[in-house]
Amino acid sequence: MPREHKGKKPNIILIQADQMASFVLPFYNSKGQAIAPNLAKLAAEGVLFTNAYCNSPLCAPSRTCMFTGTNSSRNEVWGNGSEFSSDQPTMMHFLRHAGYRNVVSGKTHFIGADQLHGFDKRLTTDIYPSDLSWSIDWKPNVEHRLGTSVTKLEVSGLCRTNNQILYDAEVQFRAIEFLRYEALEPKDSPFFLHVSYTQPHESYQSVPRFWDLYDDIDIALPKQGQDAEEDMHITTRWLGIHHGIDQFPPSDDTIRASRRAYYAMITQIDAYVGEMVDELKHLGLYEDTIILFISDHGDMMGERNMWFKRTFYDKSVKVPLIIHNPKRYSPKVEDAIVSLADLCPTMADMGGGGAVAEEYGNDHSDSFLMLIEGDMPEWKDRALMEYFGPGVEEPWVAIRKGEFKYVYTRNQAPLLFNVIEDPLETDNLIDQGRYAKLVEELHGILFTGLDLDGATAKAVKSKQTRVFLHSVLKGSEGYRWDYQPLFDATKQYVRGPNKPATC
Repeated sequence: MPREHKGKKPNIILIQADQMASFVLPFYNSKGQAIAPNLAKLAAEGVLFTNAYCNSPLCAPSRTCMFTGTNSSRNEVWGNGSEFSSDQPTMMHFLRHAGYRNVVSGKTHFIGADQLHGFDKRLTTDIYPSDLSWSIDWKPNVEHRLGTSVTKLEVSGLCRTNNQILYDAEVQFRAIEFLRYEALEPKDSPFFLHVSYTQPHESYQSVPRFWDLYDDIDIALPKQGQDAEEDMHITTRWLGIHHGIDQFPPSDDTIRASRRAYYAMITQIDAYVGEMVDELKHLGLYEDTIILFISDHGDMMGERNMWFKRTFYDKSVKVPLIIHNPKRYSPKVEDAIVSLADLCPTMADMGGGGAVAEEYGNDHSDSFLMLIEGDMPEWKDRALMEYFGPGVEEPWVAIRKGEFKYVYTRNQAPLLFNVIEDPLETDNLIDQGRYAKLVEELHGILFTGLDLDGATAKAVKSKQTRVFLHSVLKGSEGYRWDYQPLFDATKQYVRGPNKPATC
């Protein structure tokens, strides 16, 4: 049930990293080597979720699941080139209904003409194209693709600058600028600010300020080697071909350079988070602002000889999740299982829009605000995951519930792991008869409302159609969906009517 909150509504800042795995962070894993003191402080002072999962390990599908509270088979964002339909309610709509002003600085990965989906304003454009150019046909056999190939690891290391560094600098500048205007010109209504960086997504590159912090750290190689051929699941074989790992296996030196650069990129995001917290305190906005920190999915980082995402192993689908506001929430470590889709009704609940989210939301996602505030004995303790993107020949789905993770690939053998006793997910329990009833239960939950054959047919048709449409439209003057952020310089600083000269 939605929660009733009395008094002033809080501002909400949702900070999102791109492809940041939780297992590399020391406050999640004692052997994690990423230097992130500001995030560690937020985690120590806030509510740290240890079992937060994305709902699809790919950028656009994961973010759509988070914004809408729905899974891919319902929102039909199958991959990074799939249009996000404007008729789907989002957390921004629910918060706006509750009186919030919604602003985003950074990446949303919205595909289509609607680049807002309930946001009132974007402070930056997106880093990736908003058209159908990233649509990929679902061919009978997976193939190596240069755009997602491990050959990109060869450039890992130091750089002068790159598009990701430039983009995140703008994201940070515009977000801080927004907060300063909020302090300069206080509004009666609260704000929801989504700050979404592109790091530490590959390619893994950083600058000396952050790279040099790792000079005295012996960067560890992956803990898990490649699975034996007979133990390798079919999806792992497919992804190995898609990423080119079978053709271009990275050397140990390349792996260490990639990991070091990845950690350095995380340290840069951490510095941005620290700067934002300091600014909130300086501006007097800190106490009345809830800060959330998340990622859209993780990164295998060479474990199992796998890279990037697209798999349901925990290193790819587990994400950091911190909720911070010492004035409202007592610090704690929460082990309950939640998903990014559950963030949609949860954030609506935080802002007083829980009732409308319950009316127009999705029955597969639920608010876990009571977990943040204290205890929630009846929490469902599960996360559902789906993948219809490139790199596999068949879609696959998964559920994490309690100790177990059940993975089902269409027309292939399923998997069952006890991720508490077997955190490396190496012991497949599917053929052990004592788990037959559990498998039946998990399969039933996973497929409630899911017609996998029907969803697959829709996904295949959508991919083929979008590839055709892009081939026809490219070069057309009207085929421009990228957002152009507008700034009216005549109203900035002290040049507009009623603008104060000082704060």
